[in-house]
Amino acid sequence: MEYPPIGTLFTIKLGEKCFISPISEQTYTTKRDAVLKKESRNASFSNEMPLGVYLMTCFYASSILKSQNHEELKQIIEDGCSRNLLKGKRLMFIGYDTNALRHRVNQVVESLIAQKSRSSKSPIGFCLCGIVRSELSFQWDKKYKSSELSDIRYQFAQNFLNQAPKSARMARLGAVEYKHLMTQTNCEEIEGRGRGDQAIINAYKSFAVDRNVDLVLISGDDNFTAMAHDEKIQAPYMKLPEPIREFTKFEANWDQIIDLIYCTAIVFGYIKLEDTEIYGVWRGKLEDDWDQYRINFDLKDINSYKKLFKDITIIENSEIQMANQMKEVK
Repeated sequence: MEYPPIGTLFTIKLGEKCFISPISEQTYTTKRDAVLKKESRNASFSNEMPLGVYLMTCFYASSILKSQNHEELKQIIEDGCSRNLLKGKRLMFIGYDTNALRHRVNQVVESLIAQKSRSSKSPIGFCLCGIVRSELSFQWDKKYKSSELSDIRYQFAQNFLNQAPKSARMARLGAVEYKHLMTQTNCEEIEGRGRGDQAIINAYKSFAVDRNVDLVLISGDDNFTAMAHDEKIQAPYMKLPEPIREFTKFEANWDQIIDLIYCTAIVFGYIKLEDTEIYGVWRGKLEDDWDQYRINFDLKDINSYKKLFKDITIIENSEIQMANQMKEVK
C-alpha cells in the first residue's frame, strides 16, 4: 500500500493467516521531513500530510494494534458480562469520550463483549453524551477550498474539493461511530450543559446516578480519565500503542485488513494498491458514503478490475467458510 509522497506504507500478505509489514514511524518521519523540506512554503500540504504517529493510529483504529491498557479493558468487559442482574448486581453502562470514538475504540469494546457474553443480548449498555457529538461535529465541519488545494502540487489532492481536510476526516471517523452506536437498542443519548471534559463527565455522572447503574468511561486522554477518577467514575486510560518499529510484522484477519485499508484511505485521503487508486474522500462524497464506510476505487484498466474482483471473491468465500465452520462447532 503506497502513499505517493512517501512511498510504501505497508505490505499485505494474504493467506489462511494474513500478515502486514508496515514501515517504522521513524522511517516515515524521515521521509516526511525530506518531502516537506522541498515544500517549505506549502502550509496546506504540510497540514494535509499525516504525521508518523497517524500511520500507527490507522492500525489502532482497525483493531490490529491494541491499547497499552487493553488487558484492563478486557477485565472490565468480563466483569460487566458476568454480572447476574437477577441477584442484585447493577447493570454496567459504557460511555465514550471524543478521542475514543475518533480511534474507534468502540469497535474493540463490542468485539470483547461478543467474545465474553453468553447471551445474544448484550449484558452491557451504552450511553453517549450530546456534548461529544457537538465536539465531533465542530471538528469535522470543515472543507477544502479551491485556493487551498491549488497549493498542493500532488494531482490526487485536486479530487478533495469541498471535502474534509485530514484533521476533519479523523473527527468524521468518530462521528460516524457515534451514529452507528445510536442505532443500537441498548444505547441511550444524554444531553449535557456547557463544553469541555468536565461538562462531559458531569453529564455522564448524572446519568449514572439517575439510572442507578455502574458507569465506565472510555478515553485516550489522561487528563480526562484523571478528572473522571476525581468524580469517583471508573475510567480506564486507553493509552495509544507503542510506535511502530523497524521490521515489525502483524498478524491480522480479513476484517482487520479491510478496516485498515478503509482507515488509511480516510486518514491519508489517497493511497495506491498496485495499479488501483483508492480515495478516502472525493468530489461529491455524501453523508451516506460516510455512514456506509465507503471508499472510492479508481481502476485504470480491466485487468486491475478483474484482479480486484477476484481478491474480493476470495475474501467473501473465506468469510462464508469461516461462518460455516463456526456453525459446525456450535
